[in-house]
Amino acid sequence: MTRGLGRAAIGYGVITAMCLAVTAWAVVAGLTRVEVLGHPVRARFTECHSEGGGRAGSHTVCSGPQVDAPTHTVKVSYQGHPDETVQVAREPWGGYEGVDTGFLSWAIAIMLPVVPLLAAAVVGGVTVVKVRRWRGLGDWI
Repeated sequence: MTRGLGRAAIGYGVITAMCLAVTAWAVVAGLTRVEVLGHPVRARFTECHSEGGGRAGSHTVCSGPQVDAPTHTVKVSYQGHPDETVQVAREPWGGYEGVDTGFLSWAIAIMLPVVPLLAAAVVGGVTVVKVRRWRGLGDWI
């Protein structure tokens, strides 16, 4: 029985860490999208095409040079068309994200990290319970 409690505690701990990682990703991606993080640049799209398919469906990807540095090409998932100039921001993991500073984008940037954070709190609480039971401290609960 002790072995099963230990495995459960480790499993819940891993799930908690994954939820916290998703929360961190959602915060960084949201702040990049609303132009708080990242270095915003303007890009002029020269080509747009459809990519993907399968279960996730297809999406439009546009690419083109930066306006300030024409030798650097920007590729972003964006519903645009050629000869359009848009503002994009560089994400910490190397990609680019279209900048949108509207009210709905701010609301999504604030609310999206809440769900995995709540999940991390719940699973973290279960982890603490499992660790205490595993270590013989179950009487404290």
